[in-house]
Amino acid sequence: MSAVTRESVKKLSIRTGAVRSPDKGYLLSCDPKKEERDVAHTFFLKWESGKFSQGTFNFSADALCDVTVPKQGLAALGREGEYGFISKGANHTGNVFKESAPKPSRKRFGNFRSIAAIDGIAHAVGLRGMLYRLERPDLWTRIDEGLPDSFNGQTVHGFSKSDIYAVGREGAIAQFDGKRWVMHDSPTNVILSAVTCAPDGVVYVGGHKGMLLRGRNERWTLIRQSGTTDDIWDLEWFGSELFVSTLSGVYRLVNGELEPVDFGTDPPGTTHQLSAAAGVLWSVGSRDVLAFDTKKWTRIV
Repeated sequence: MSAVTRESVKKLSIRTGAVRSPDKGYLLSCDPKKEERDVAHTFFLKWESGKFSQGTFNFSADALCDVTVPKQGLAALGREGEYGFISKGANHTGNVFKESAPKPSRKRFGNFRSIAAIDGIAHAVGLRGMLYRLERPDLWTRIDEGLPDSFNGQTVHGFSKSDIYAVGREGAIAQFDGKRWVMHDSPTNVILSAVTCAPDGVVYVGGHKGMLLRGRNERWTLIRQSGTTDDIWDLEWFGSELFVSTLSGVYRLVNGELEPVDFGTDPPGTTHQLSAAAGVLWSVGSRDVLAFDTKKWTRIV
């Protein structure tokens, strides 16, 4: 990786990010002009103690998570199954469909939607009933046996490897107990695009049109908030609170209502996704990255 300036980073379009600590985090970004021409590429950015360095992938990665198994590293994923595993002295790139087992009964081509760390292990979810777990840098285990092809997963999270929740289109909610999948009745049919299994023992789910749910196992209820009707794209638990992100702002859940966060004197012009680690929360938009330490927001980009 080579050093780059903050001004150079500001010229890129940020796809997603993952924060590891208050002084270290990572971003996936692209050149807007190349993206307009459908040129497959990714700039992988490391931010550490206020300085940026940059590497590249020759595929378009738009999902990223920080993992501890099989070793401390990052897993970056593209829609068609291309992936990169980045760790100290052991980087690997490949394709999920070529480096996975057991093989599915029908050939798969894509489309992956997101990736998340559960028990420190990367889990990738996608359309047509796909869900894989990264066991080694060069091996994914397919854990979607029994997940119907009609399940078009958008995102996944879990309390553990034996208590996983994946959500998707048409309000679909699926749960994995480590052996089998169960589809739960949902109180909505909108696209569900965000899920987090919070330390308070509750699974929170966000979706289009401001849809917000809470539940666990087979019991799910609506959180009838009136703070926003925008599509919800991410959820994170931080500082004993649930944070919610849309493309137009970030909110916190207070007494069943979504309240806009106060970014202070330098608010972001773009928001989209959230990432949390011990002592820090990141808000990541296509042009803005801000960090929150429970007291104040500080601009990264």
